[in-house]
Amino acid sequence: MAFLRDLKRALAILVAGVAGLIVLLDFAGVGAEVAVVARMLVGWAALITAVALLIGIMSVAASHVQRIRRRSPDWGYSLILLAGMLLVIVFGIFFPLPGSAGIVMPGSLAEQPIHALFNAVYVPLASSLLALLAFFSLSAALRALGRRSADATVIVIVAAVVLVAQLPAITILPGVGATVQWLNDYVALAGARGLLIGAAIGALVASVRVLLGFDLPYLDR
Repeated sequence: MAFLRDLKRALAILVAGVAGLIVLLDFAGVGAEVAVVARMLVGWAALITAVALLIGIMSVAASHVQRIRRRSPDWGYSLILLAGMLLVIVFGIFFPLPGSAGIVMPGSLAEQPIHALFNAVYVPLASSLLALLAFFSLSAALRALGRRSADATVIVIVAAVVLVAQLPAITILPGVGATVQWLNDYVALAGARGLLIGAAIGALVASVRVLLGFDLPYLDR
């Protein structure tokens, strides 16, 4: 009866549980009627998410505009953020897609011209950050060896062996290429599958807890 005393909590759990169950039944292919309702619920969720994203963008932009107006510390980063935001919006709205007449909104970030903008700006930045990761990894490896931890030593040795085994001059040696391929096909793939299975089981348990009302991330605490 304690559950029925909080009507807000009970209603939220009921709505979330029924909606989640309908979408889950649609994935199982129960029937056409369930599929129609499930598509409607997913459409509503997508619309609400888009509106929430728009409100979030406006909130972030207003916050950074205030930082620029007040000349807060590091306000230049706020200016760069707003400039990048406006650049993506302008490219996505006012630049037509190839072969189209007038203004045609791209369906996703993978379409032109936003894709071209990402290739021109984001890809070089991401490549630079990935290149810097090599130095951070080397520094982390040296610090791990300096602490003389058995676990860290094993990780560093395995990483070094894998990196050396990928060198072209090493792979041409007899048996090295086959050994590396065996490690990739069995050892590395087994570890990756174990991680994916664990993540899937965790997501399943979390979903069941939300559907049953044990976890309520959609309610204000």
